[in-house]
Amino acid sequence: MDPTKEPVGQRSSRADDVQWFEDLFGRYHGAIQAYVSRRTYADAEDLVAEVFTIAWRKRDEVPAHALPWLYGVAAREVLHTIRDHSRRGTMLARLASRSELVAPDLTDQVDDRVAAHGPVTKALGRMSPADAEVLQLWAWEQLEPAEIATVLNVSAVAARVRLHRARRRLEAALAAQARPSPASMAHPAPVA
Repeated sequence: MDPTKEPVGQRSSRADDVQWFEDLFGRYHGAIQAYVSRRTYADAEDLVAEVFTIAWRKRDEVPAHALPWLYGVAAREVLHTIRDHSRRGTMLARLASRSELVAPDLTDQVDDRVAAHGPVTKALGRMSPADAEVLQLWAWEQLEPAEIATVLNVSAVAARVRLHRARRRLEAALAAQARPSPASMAHPAPVA
């Protein structure tokens, strides 16, 4: 059995709480760090710390199989961070329009990062956020549909259906990417 999927167990005293938290942190820190790092470029350590702070505060609510619950907390924290960065960007844009301050355009850097990744990453980038998230939970985090259901706060049946549909959409997106475009067929590249 995978040690990251073992139940953490229940607690009863303050010393037990501390031991429980140390076990939880030791067992799942790497998985949560990877989850957060794949979804955001900034504040990964801060977000991971916030996830475990919430786990400590809600320690009586953390299920024995804690990883999907922690992924759900991490997902909400990532969304909060993205929302905060978006608000900050909107505020900076307003300030820039009223003063000589100009924020750098990061669009080219983001485009270069996306272009540098493989076809699967490109296809995921073109999918809906909901489809991309369910596929990432399944492939990157290696969660089963029942665990994905916990992260997404849906039924296990709904998670299985979402995963099935997202996989079919990904297959179609990859097939579409593999087909040569009409423009490339009209002007074939010269043979060296």
